[in-house]
Amino acid sequence: MCIKTSNPPSTCITTEKSPATMKGLCVLVFCLTLAIVVHTQGIPGGLGPQEFAGPGEQALVQQNREAIIRKLPSYMSGPFGPLKALVFRTQVVKGTNYFIKVKMQGSRPRFLHVKIYTGLNNRSHVKDVQVKAQYDPIEFF
Repeated sequence: MCIKTSNPPSTCITTEKSPATMKGLCVLVFCLTLAIVVHTQGIPGGLGPQEFAGPGEQALVQQNREAIIRKLPSYMSGPFGPLKALVFRTQVVKGTNYFIKVKMQGSRPRFLHVKIYTGLNNRSHVKDVQVKAQYDPIEFF
């Protein structure tokens, strides 16, 4: 499309974009959209960002307390104090894997990383437990 101007009379302003320009623009918009989605939602199947544990994560730990204690290494013996969920990360699968840092309170506090799977039916079970140091980051295990 050409829009003719009156000054000078032979000037033509083109308003159409070339196919290469449009393709480049589409690729740019797609990449920006993908970057925003990955930043806000995480990589599908990957671990989400670390968040502070709330009442929901604490309830998940409490519901699975006995299973968590059963999965502790044999060198750890009771009695075990209260378990407090501190921080967590999630992984969306066919359901959700919760990776929760738990403080086992007592005379000598211990820190655990607990992996709890919650299915689409809202049933949960403990997949794994690792004894960690207080400042160890939560990573996939």
